[in-house]
Amino acid sequence: MITPQKPVILIVEDDLSSQQYYEVVLEDEYNLDIVPMAKDARQALEAKKYGVIIIDISLPGEEDGIELIGHIRNEIGLNSPILVITAHAFPENRFEAMQVGASEFFSKPILAKTLQECLNKHLKTEPGIK
Repeated sequence: MITPQKPVILIVEDDLSSQQYYEVVLEDEYNLDIVPMAKDARQALEAKKYGVIIIDISLPGEEDGIELIGHIRNEIGLNSPILVITAHAFPENRFEAMQVGASEFFSKPILAKTLQECLNKHLKTEPGIK
């Protein structure tokens, strides 16, 4: 029997507890590449195609999540769904993320069910079907 390949998700998140949360909630259904900084995400995006990209706004280093989204949309020209999941829950943060090309915006903490439903919608999969 051929086992279908799991969708691959890039997660750009520097917070260790958030990284662990994503692993616990998502690793059974998805292949996860988790990187802590925008520069790491740039390298990952050069090497692989991702079904969905999850980005936090507040990242260490020279580039934040908003700048990374702009790079993905404008310089790479990638149209993969980008989910922003951040503690920066102010309306201006949401507006700015959506303006540069985010597909969805959620404030932390995000419920596992909400995250799964959003991923299913963007990956056009049904729960339990890979």
